[in-house]
Amino acid sequence: MVESSIGEVFTLGASKDQGFESYRKSFGARVKSIRKSCGLSQEELAERSRLHRNYISDVERGRRNLSLDALLKLSSGLGISIRDLF
Repeated sequence: MVESSIGEVFTLGASKDQGFESYRKSFGARVKSIRKSCGLSQEELAERSRLHRNYISDVERGRRNLSLDALLKLSSGLGISIRDLF
């Protein structure tokens, strides 16, 4: 069993990818919402974050498991603290 940062507990196993995928998709939707509220295109955010536009697209669709470095670049590109991404 693993407790997530939001207090939910789930068991690692056959369905772990589906559980993780839902977190990635929720996170991606949050990034997209923040990006749009800042009036940025994916290309503009990519340039500001020093990440590739395809990477930003993958994040927003929940297809990337971000590293801490990528999270820091993303928050910097959005002009927010890393905490505000969650």
